[in-house]
Amino acid sequence: MTILRLTYLSLMIAVLFASACSDVPGNTLDGAPGGDAKVPTGTLGDHGQDDAAHYEKLVREARGAFLDDPRKIEEVELSAELYQRATEIRADEYLVLWEAARTCVWLGNYGPEDKQKDYVMQGITYANTALKVKPDGPEALFYDGALAGKLAELDISYGADGLKTLMSRMKQLVDMDSKYIYDAPDRVLGITYMRAPGSPIGPGDWDKAEGHLTRALKYDPNWPENQLYMAELEFSLADERDKPELAERARNRLNEHILSEDAVAPMGSKFEFKKWQEEARKLIEDNK
Repeated sequence: MTILRLTYLSLMIAVLFASACSDVPGNTLDGAPGGDAKVPTGTLGDHGQDDAAHYEKLVREARGAFLDDPRKIEEVELSAELYQRATEIRADEYLVLWEAARTCVWLGNYGPEDKQKDYVMQGITYANTALKVKPDGPEALFYDGALAGKLAELDISYGADGLKTLMSRMKQLVDMDSKYIYDAPDRVLGITYMRAPGSPIGPGDWDKAEGHLTRALKYDPNWPENQLYMAELEFSLADERDKPELAERARNRLNEHILSEDAVAPMGSKFEFKKWQEEARKLIEDNK
């Protein structure tokens, strides 16, 4: 199961670098003048009496609302509300904190547009707090990076810091040999290197993109996202290296693993699988 929508990376990076000539906003998170806005570093404290039974009930219902398959936006919003109420009782349980961050990044990607930034900001607070409880927790590191990247898309003033946090967290996870969400750390880095402008403007690097996406695909060739983004890279490399056979390989990959009648959504990912199918069709249409 995955809840990280990776298509935002291209938009985030494009906006970030296309706006390089614009003045960087002078405000910071604490209102002091000067410099780029920074991704929030606030954490949660203990805001209420530890009513264990009520807390467990809220967590159980929040988890159930998120894990419903296919996910529904209104149910995931309910999940976010329940996690918020639970963390007002206690905010020291690592599992609950990263699950709350997961719900928020999903809503940042798929929730109502006018609420997306608020959900992402709340998710960052959950991730920060989870890292305070468990500094090397792979789930918290992953969602901290994913949420920072999403914030950079939603608010350009966070662009530089958001991209920096995204890449540093994913590199940290790769160094830890974390394969969270079917090797999402390698997958996210691969997409970033693939879509970003190259040096000296940005971190784009075809070879690094290929290396990371190959690692993700090798780890789990059955996970649709690993096939989807390798196909995107193959379409790009077909032009970059003048190898049309790579484009044909990409089409076959998408048809076999995502678009064929035999391709089915992995358990817990029916909502997301439809989005991946839309991306696959668009890739084929754009690369006729």
